[in-house]
Amino acid sequence: MTPAAQTFTRLLTALEDLIAQEEVLLLAADYPGVLATRERAAPLVGRLASRAVHADAAMRTRIAAIITRRAHGMELLAVEIERTRVELAEIQASQHRAARIAPVYGSPVTPLAVRLSALG
Repeated sequence: MTPAAQTFTRLLTALEDLIAQEEVLLLAADYPGVLATRERAAPLVGRLASRAVHADAAMRTRIAAIITRRAHGMELLAVEIERTRVELAEIQASQHRAARIAPVYGSPVTPLAVRLSALG
């Protein structure tokens, strides 16, 4: 194996390891960790792309598997993003409802004694 092919193989193995770590982080819902792992993988992807001429059929199969695994990870992230958007919309709707009915119950910063003396 030529030194260039050996370098390509090492880079590909390192990327596979990072993708495996990313999958574990996704399952653990560690999204900052996923982002950090993707940032670590970016230079490897760039170096692999620049050395693509050294990829044989077996390496191309490994690359296809990596692409599939990353696509699956993107799908998981998309589902989580949508779930978070829905949750945020529900929270905002609750805040708007609370803001509409708050005046009925008086100002939360008005001390109780002041409200009682006004009644008495």
